[in-house]
Amino acid sequence: MDMLAESERIGRDVTAHWADDVDSRARFPNEAVDAFRSSGLLATLVPREGGGAGATLAEASRSVAAISAHCGSSGMILAMHHLQVAAIARHGSSAMTARIYPLLVNGDLLLANANSEVGLAGERRVSHCALEPVEGGFHLDKHATTVSYGEYADGILATARRTAASPGHDQVMVVCLPPAMHLAVEGDWDTLGLRGTCSQPAHLTADVPVDMVLEDYQAVFVRTGLAHSAVLLSSVWLGLAEGAARRAHAIVRGKARANRSSEPGDVPPLGAIRLAELGVLLHQMREVIAGAAARYERLKDTEETGTLRFAGLMDNVKLSSSMLALDILQRAMGICGLEGYKNTTQNSLARMLRDANAAPLMVNNDRTLQASAHALLIRKEI
Repeated sequence: MDMLAESERIGRDVTAHWADDVDSRARFPNEAVDAFRSSGLLATLVPREGGGAGATLAEASRSVAAISAHCGSSGMILAMHHLQVAAIARHGSSAMTARIYPLLVNGDLLLANANSEVGLAGERRVSHCALEPVEGGFHLDKHATTVSYGEYADGILATARRTAASPGHDQVMVVCLPPAMHLAVEGDWDTLGLRGTCSQPAHLTADVPVDMVLEDYQAVFVRTGLAHSAVLLSSVWLGLAEGAARRAHAIVRGKARANRSSEPGDVPPLGAIRLAELGVLLHQMREVIAGAAARYERLKDTEETGTLRFAGLMDNVKLSSSMLALDILQRAMGICGLEGYKNTTQNSLARMLRDANAAPLMVNNDRTLQASAHALLIRKEI
């Protein structure tokens, strides 16, 4: 399967058709996810020996961007699913992967996450809830502030303290699967953008077998989660920027054709200069994300991924992409004018701009900058 070509096809033929309905009704993009299941995209990061595509992070990034260019919610769901698969593929036991891989390959397992928790103000690396030993494994009881598309997921990865006596930062990650999993939604998801992700707060309970526990969440986060999160979520923002740039490009070219005279040396429309400036920023954004994905692939099995320098690089990817995306969307709106501002035109940018406003909030840019500032006080080089 040509993953990028298939992603572009799904984006063009499926997600683009349903994106406005998904957004206006704040509903789950069932059509897109059904296409992910049938196309094999849910097994993008499953190794070839496990029956999957064995894709690199760069390939997964391009796939996510291709979907997001048409529907940010659908792209975000695919990106978040990939994050969970990467954790299992890189850190799961043979017993875990033997159970999980066939479900992914068959399109039967959309994975969500429940890493947030009530009372922690968005802190990812601390948990209140703890695993409770029960016969055959553990019991989890967690109140999460958001569970990504939790109602519609086939399984959920969640963080928790190792034991009731463990400090908050001593975390494990567990794979919760039906029928031993129950999710009770505890709030609404009526948001400015990314409305189709349906990431309501929820109460998660599950009985988890021993072989469904990733024992060292710190290693999962440092060696896998941080880079995949930075690159794949940035790929969602890149997709939104690409989609907006295409609409701005089409408008400028249309005006140029309409105003073209037979005289040599025609002056391009005013929007062409703004489009050229937008193109510079779009190039920067593409290169930042592609460079991070390539660096991760080179270093993923080395100790470098555990350094403050590597963490700082990935944090910078997140910060850069979130700021560039909003800048590009605003510039595209200026080029498109009323055509982009209206909700009812084929060149409307309203949904894309609202979706992109989530970029500085996932994880909050100020929190990321604070971590970077602290690390720079320790590091001997910037």
